[in-house]
Amino acid sequence: IRLPTVASTGIQPETGKSRVLVLGGTGRVGGSTAIALSKLSPDLHIIVAGRNREKGASMVATLGKNAEFAEVDINNVKSLDSALTDVDLVVHAAGPFQQTENCAVLEAAIRAKTAYLDVCDDTSYALRAKSFMNEALAAKVPAITTGGIYPGVSNLMAAELVRVAKSENKDEPERLRY
Repeated sequence: IRLPTVASTGIQPETGKSRVLVLGGTGRVGGSTAIALSKLSPDLHIIVAGRNREKGASMVATLGKNAEFAEVDINNVKSLDSALTDVDLVVHAAGPFQQTENCAVLEAAIRAKTAYLDVCDDTSYALRAKSFMNEALAAKVPAITTGGIYPGVSNLMAAELVRVAKSENKDEPERLRY
């Protein structure tokens, strides 16, 4: 994983390792994303954010020592602003995006000067998010919307299913169903 650099954002992380906030990190898509990120970059500090502390504790146990849980309400500005403090990248997987009236996470990321990626698959939301392009550019915040669940995140989920199947059966799976 290549996170934004000091040169591209003008932001110097306070810690030696990058910090990624995965909103919706206790769910299927966000959880698969957090697992894939931890395997890709074992030194990455992953903050799994969600509403359920039990699911959060389970995901943190899966991810190991470089993970923590944060209870975050994406509909609460103070909660978002607090969660984005000292974070290098926010991955927004807290759907569903359909019928969402605002882009609160993207707006908070721009305020915090934190790189942003979402997995939105809803056209209306995507158009609203893209309307923040000038604000993101002015703040020098890399912002990628509609990072996509298909095929992007679905490939991560498939890779995780293959990994689990291999560890349980010691065989290559012939077919995946999910």
